Amino acid sequence: MEDSNDKKIVLSDRGYELVNFCEFDKFATKSFCAIHGVDESLNLGDITKVDEHNLFPFTMICGGSPCQDFSIAGKQKGSRWQCSDCGCEYNPLTVHYSKRNKCPNCGSQNLDKTRSSLLVEWLRIIKENKPTWGIYENVKNIVSKRFKPTFDLFISELGEYGYNCYWQVLNAKNYGIPQNRERLYLIIIKKEMDNGQFKFPEPISDGKCLLDMLEDEVDEKYYINTEKARSLIRDLLHDGVLEADKTRQDKTRQDKTRQEARY
Repeated sequence: MEDSNDKKIVLSDRGYELVNFCEFDKFATKSFCAIHGVDESLNLGDITKVDEHNLFPFTMICGGSPCQDFSIAGKQKGSRWQCSDCGCEYNPLTVHYSKRNKCPNCGSQNLDKTRSSLLVEWLRIIKENKPTWGIYENVKNIVSKRFKPTFDLFISELGEYGYNCYWQVLNAKNYGIPQNRERLYLIIIKKEMDNGQFKFPEPISDGKCLLDMLEDEVDEKYYINTEKARSLIRDLLHDGVLEADKTRQDKTRQDKTRQEARY
């Protein structure tokens, strides 16, 4: 079983066959199926609506929760639920799974959930189906000082389900991908199946860099219109997303002063 959100792991050459995947975005679904030759009928849709008691048996689960609420580029809400009735806000992982879908303050089931709390849905599927092993991925900020307590609760619950957990932050640039992309990878293995020999792979180097992946000639249609580019940069500067290049600004002022002096 796989969560198709950025999890394009190909295991067919290892004898694995995709049983199902979860994706609610129709365009992402079509892309995933086209790239991997997968039948769209295998899509279970929104994972929050999946009946964990009625799934075709599977031995491995691969996926992760959306990263926006853990990422330093996002709002960093973390794994938070808020009761729409009484306003109580809580981390669902601090509540036992048997009582998780009710507000701990008023008992209401009318809850507003952050995207990243979907890791609870991943736990729900695992608890009921007990796959032999699995892979979870997220941004490295999930193990930062701010979110490590949430991650530790996540690990603890997996241990309660009978899994050994191994995690490490890996950078894609160290594994043959010309991109500086750090991500946390968590491997879970059933305790009775774990021989204790698992180790994350050592970094490799195939000598490739970003320049090797770029095309020498690119069609003009792929270039951003100059005025559109200037407008985008102005908006980013205005919103504070980009900082103006002070060196370039200083040089521009100097050039302008020299020009004015000539006249």
